[in-house]
Amino acid sequence: MTVKKRVRRSPEEAKDLILSAAEKRMVEAGPEGLQVKEIATVAGVTHSTVLHHFGSAEGLRGALAEKMVEKLLSDMLHILDTTGNVVPSDHTILFRAFEVLSDDGHARLLAWAMLKGLELEQGRDTLSNLFTRLIESIAVSIVNASEGDISKESAERQARFTIFQAALTAIGDGVAGGYVADLIGLSNKEATKDFRDWFGGRLLPLDR
Repeated sequence: MTVKKRVRRSPEEAKDLILSAAEKRMVEAGPEGLQVKEIATVAGVTHSTVLHHFGSAEGLRGALAEKMVEKLLSDMLHILDTTGNVVPSDHTILFRAFEVLSDDGHARLLAWAMLKGLELEQGRDTLSNLFTRLIESIAVSIVNASEGDISKESAERQARFTIFQAALTAIGDGVAGGYVADLIGLSNKEATKDFRDWFGGRLLPLDR
């Protein structure tokens, strides 16, 4: 009889493995598919290992939502870093938000977390710092686009509103976009690419 060698992982490695399995499962089955037993099977770990690191299915969902937001913000900042804090005119940042929140199904996970009254507590400081950096970078782009005709404070306010509007739209699209598009007679292309191009052209500072 061959005894399978036990894989020793650090706590962080184990958590990352479980979260990756949870993300894969969520894409396949949505937030309702994030059950401890199924995630343990996908990750190749025991039920008790998942509970040890996350406490419950609810804890796992909250951690996955946290990871998703952190990754999305990091991706956006990377885009801005490579463009010298200039928001790309091709709406790359906006499209990334729609891709993660709407196309990948994460909006439903966030909506579930909000309805449950969960707060992204464990990584709150990290997320807050990432949002601050994103606001500052977009504000710089707004100031530059205005050729100095707008103050830093006003630019940061516009940046916050821009992020707020884009986030709410992408989340709403992920939760109900397909249903509403069908009701009002939009084709799939109209409800995705065409709408996102149209919406991107109306956001500050993308329309400058």
